[in-house]
Amino acid sequence: MEERPGRMKRGVESVASWRIGHGGGCRGCGRNRGAVGLRMRVFDRVLCFVNCHFAAHVEAVSKRNADFNFVYRTLSFTRPSVVQNSVPAGATSVQVHRGGNSAGSQYDEKPELSEADMLVFLGDFNYRIFDVSYDEARDMVSQRCFDWLREKDQLQEEMKAGRVFQGMREAQIKFPPTYKFERHQAGLSGNEKKRIPAWCDRIVYRDSRSISVAECSLECPVVSSTSLYESCMNVTDSDHKPVRCIFSLEIAHIDRTVRRQVFGEILKSHEKIRSLFEEYSIVPDTVVSTNVIILQNQDISVLRVANKCDKHVASYEIICEGQLTVKNDGTCSDLCAKGSFGFPNWLQVEPAVGIIKPGQIVEVTVHYEDFFTQEEFVDGIPQNCWCEDTRDKDVLLLVKVTGSYSTEVKSHRVHVRHSHSHKNSDDRLKGSSERSQSNQNHLQRSDFGAFGSSDVVSICQMHCP
Repeated sequence: MEERPGRMKRGVESVASWRIGHGGGCRGCGRNRGAVGLRMRVFDRVLCFVNCHFAAHVEAVSKRNADFNFVYRTLSFTRPSVVQNSVPAGATSVQVHRGGNSAGSQYDEKPELSEADMLVFLGDFNYRIFDVSYDEARDMVSQRCFDWLREKDQLQEEMKAGRVFQGMREAQIKFPPTYKFERHQAGLSGNEKKRIPAWCDRIVYRDSRSISVAECSLECPVVSSTSLYESCMNVTDSDHKPVRCIFSLEIAHIDRTVRRQVFGEILKSHEKIRSLFEEYSIVPDTVVSTNVIILQNQDISVLRVANKCDKHVASYEIICEGQLTVKNDGTCSDLCAKGSFGFPNWLQVEPAVGIIKPGQIVEVTVHYEDFFTQEEFVDGIPQNCWCEDTRDKDVLLLVKVTGSYSTEVKSHRVHVRHSHSHKNSDDRLKGSSERSQSNQNHLQRSDFGAFGSSDVVSICQMHCP
């Protein structure tokens, strides 16, 4: 399907690049030989583009074929390129159809480029015109007799013989040879070297089609066509003329939103699957021993969390919803968080996360930790050294409970206060404590009387009414 630019951009999921230098000591070619690859994933389809520069001169056809073979087999976006001197120059035969193994490969791993849904090779391939003199070639170019010249094109000859770019194709050439030109001039080079004009600069490609008439589908996900293939004759900075090609792509992809909707409908229509999902989405009933904890000095309080279900495991996490420091004037300070669970510096809750087996109880210790501050001012009083923070502090803890597979969360709130004045603390929390007596999600002290200090005990006999 053809996509609007904005939607196409959103479909690009990842981009990676890699380069190979196969000149100098590697292949005995010029040091500017090599390749640069770009891979992108669009709507879950892999598109690869490889820009190459192959060996020069008319007689080096086999070296150019070997250059392609080397690049195709070794260019990788996920592993280092093969070391130099790994491929000898010479004629090669390599298959580049998508997903197919390459014949005669020297490597155990399948080339990454073979897995691309669309593969484009472009650049200075350096294939020349053969069996034509310099004067004949210039005459044909001046008369725009390109059909006759194309019959003498080395690249076309090698592709027909299956010796290079196997399984790939090229749009019809309707432009003059791209080599060799005088720099900063419009016409072909006429110097003493008399380089025969040739289409050195090319673009070849393949898509997902095994036959040219295949339609775009999930089995043939990328179908391409070309709307333009031309040389840029106005570029004069090089003795070559660059070429460009405009592709139109049809990309078959699955609409993930529709897929999720259909998947949900299938699950709902299947009785057994629906019942399993309903069972796995259960959040076990849990109770906590209290919703008010008062800490004095170094007191340690125990908060018990009980799993009343005798079949399903419950997971819990305790976080701090907020902390208020009560100042002498009765005002409260802002939250002072500690760690990923948000506990203040003076409060220790252990263990803050855990799993409660069916019919079991877990004990969580809540205790005050000496906390000293080095603030310049505490309640407006200058401090010159480390000092103990003696202000009353209130914290609201949230006990979050989930099931093994569910995303639903059930919560219990526990009010924790540390006070240096026990009487004041009792007065302030009296109303909160009275309200907790009627809360059905809290166990009374007598409910835990027989459990002692054990970490986990059976409560299968305790079910909600």
